[in-house]
Amino acid sequence: MRLLHRLAIVVALGIATAPYAGATTVAPLTVEQKVDASDLVIRGTVESVWTDADEHGHIWTRALVRVDVPLKGDVDAGDYVTVEAAGGTFGEDRMVVPLSARYAVGEQTLLFLTDKPSRGLYGTVAMGMGKYTVRPDPRDGSPIIVQFIVSQEKPYDARFLPAPPVNERVALGDMEARIRARADLGWDGKPIPGLSAERLRSINKLQPGVR
Repeated sequence: MRLLHRLAIVVALGIATAPYAGATTVAPLTVEQKVDASDLVIRGTVESVWTDADEHGHIWTRALVRVDVPLKGDVDAGDYVTVEAAGGTFGEDRMVVPLSARYAVGEQTLLFLTDKPSRGLYGTVAMGMGKYTVRPDPRDGSPIIVQFIVSQEKPYDARFLPAPPVNERVALGDMEARIRARADLGWDGKPIPGLSAERLRSINKLQPGVR
């Protein structure tokens, strides 16, 4: 297998996934900032995963996700969205992009998505930081969210992601309530690196006093 090496890049935010392998960084974002940066926030089920190469030879992993619960944006339960992440394996080539999101068929996931209208699909906000996996709490089976980024050099199976320490576990219901509260309240007018104020106004309600 041939490993593709690309120019190292630094992504200030990761609003758009990075199409090159190399050193990649994203600025940490709060949940509220992720909501503000998202066109859509959904809970959904991954129904298929595949890879493609574009005209420049960059490899992309794509996932078809059924929307189970819409949390922000113009989407309904039962709709489908296609989400892409930079990197993956295509034929004999592999492109490894640090911090890129991974997907598995059947995975229950919570996604903060940014629209890529020129490509007809979505990317995750802040790369892998814009994706959570929904899994049962080992203690009682209640749904919690897990965020664990697995290198593209390793196999990925969402069923075996480790649960966070007990004191760091977040219930799915609590996270969804936090997302809905922010989406209903709207953008607070504070800047987010990599996004213009015009863009943030166009995809959010505005809090009182924000112009």
